[in-house]
Amino acid sequence: MKTTFRDWPGVLRRLGRMPGVPLKEKVLLAQGLAATSEECLRMHDDHLRSLGLYRHWERKKLGFKW
Repeated sequence: MKTTFRDWPGVLRRLGRMPGVPLKEKVLLAQGLAATSEECLRMHDDHLRSLGLYRHWERKKLGFKW
């Protein structure tokens, strides 16, 4: 089944009940499973930018390898 990021609610429903896993983690898992590789990379970059890490060298200072 090929999915995109906007399909994550359907993936979340398909995950069903996962005992011991909070809803927030289920949502993140569903988003990661539904997204294409380009969308995953974009989500990761957006997260780093939200932390104020806009450039490569700022990320390197905090220990990121790339």
